[in-house]
Amino acid sequence: MTLPFHLRHAVASDLDAILELERATDLAPHWPPAAYADILETISPQRCLFIAVKDSSLAGFAVGLLHSPASNRIAELESVAVSANSRRTGIGRALCRAVLDWSRAGGASEVILEVRANSAAAIALYSSLGFTLSARRPRYYRDPEDDALLLRMVLQ
Repeated sequence: MTLPFHLRHAVASDLDAILELERATDLAPHWPPAAYADILETISPQRCLFIAVKDSSLAGFAVGLLHSPASNRIAELESVAVSANSRRTGIGRALCRAVLDWSRAGGASEVILEVRANSAAAIALYSSLGFTLSARRPRYYRDPEDDALLLRMVLQ
């Protein structure tokens, strides 16, 4: 089956589109442009940035991080954003799976993430992938105020 989008590692020329999508996604973590530029310019086995391309346009992206030490390594799904017109098409799931596969290949034994408690669609996606609740941080987020849910998945 051919997907209506394809995934790949982001490159420096994708930066403007990544920033545009991130800024258009209200509940996405809003990092400084330099943070994305650093990921794209620094070849590192500790960070990944995958993008989904649909009809020659950026439809979504996901960022992953491998924490040290290498023994009993924990990975983090730091950010996932999908354009409003591409949601519920499998792009978010595919991006998450790409980061999970990358984490597994990097030696991670588990993946963690943090999500707003009011992000029902994101929580449903993460739960369907096998993430479970490990903790809650009351009133962690601002604008709007919300709790943070810490989710965890043990990799097989």
